[in-house]
Amino acid sequence: MIRVSIEDVAAKAGVSVPTVSRVISHSSHPVSDTTRQKVLQAVAALDYRPDISAQGLRSSFTNIVALITRDISDPYFGEIARGVTETANKYGILSFVCNTGRNPENEIEYHELLWQYRVKGIILGGGGLTLDSYKKELSSQVERYRKNGNKVVALAPQGLDMDYVMIDNRAAGECITNYLIQKGHEKIAYISGPQNVYTALERLEGYRLAMGRHGLDNGDLMIAYSDNSWKGGYEAVKALLECSPEFTGICCGNDNIAMGVFRALKEHGLTVPGNVSVISIGDLPNASYADTPLTTLRVPLYELGSKAVEIIMGSDTNKYNANIIFRTALRERDSVSRLK
Repeated sequence: MIRVSIEDVAAKAGVSVPTVSRVISHSSHPVSDTTRQKVLQAVAALDYRPDISAQGLRSSFTNIVALITRDISDPYFGEIARGVTETANKYGILSFVCNTGRNPENEIEYHELLWQYRVKGIILGGGGLTLDSYKKELSSQVERYRKNGNKVVALAPQGLDMDYVMIDNRAAGECITNYLIQKGHEKIAYISGPQNVYTALERLEGYRLAMGRHGLDNGDLMIAYSDNSWKGGYEAVKALLECSPEFTGICCGNDNIAMGVFRALKEHGLTVPGNVSVISIGDLPNASYADTPLTTLRVPLYELGSKAVEIIMGSDTNKYNANIIFRTALRERDSVSRLK
């Protein structure tokens, strides 16, 4: 006898595997009546019965933790993944790393699949999105794990009441801005990450606070946005040069942005830090090996991932949210000059 799988049901109904899982597990995730009927008809036609081992997963959770990242090729997430996987190994448990490609729909799909496999906990590596639909979905996932005594742990702000291990992103933005001000800079530009990501918004708020506190608010002409990539930083600098070529310093939302900034300034005949000082947040492995070693605020990415695993593994005895803020440290290198 050929065993009918959930994949067979999905194929016959013309839907995804997570959708079938939602229907047969009575998930709270919304599924249209039409789609639900297709799935139920496929289940009946194929005489589908869940595997006994899968049934066992419904009553207990596996010793597996999962990290959901936005882009595993990004060194930012690579350092977090190293902390997660190595710490999980010390506990003798498996760890999954799920790459969403910066697509929120992919992220929600991963949540459903991970619930299907009953992983012990989930770690969110990236900052949450301000989109209401995304927040509603994520809130549902967090509550589902919470009711079962397990945890979803965020390593960046999500806009929700949940467990987190992170840095103070607002303070980080203030810190790098204050550093340039202390070096005599007044015309300071800022290149932020996406406008719909909480991490980027909080760091930008820190910049605004520092500039305002010193009476140096230059308005939005000195602010540009990027997608947290080298290319994003490169293109953002070109936009700034068209609007505000008089800046003497640039605060970057993260090191990837800063790498793109270096290249764009060089192509415009500007030197770092001779013409423009550059400072960032992250301290990724390549920061100290750039042509001009980057002054940046170190974010303990490995430690964040490691601590998140420890929180998940201790979740049976911890019914309350873990709210942990890690310290940052400024790494002074060669990309900032003091103005006379």
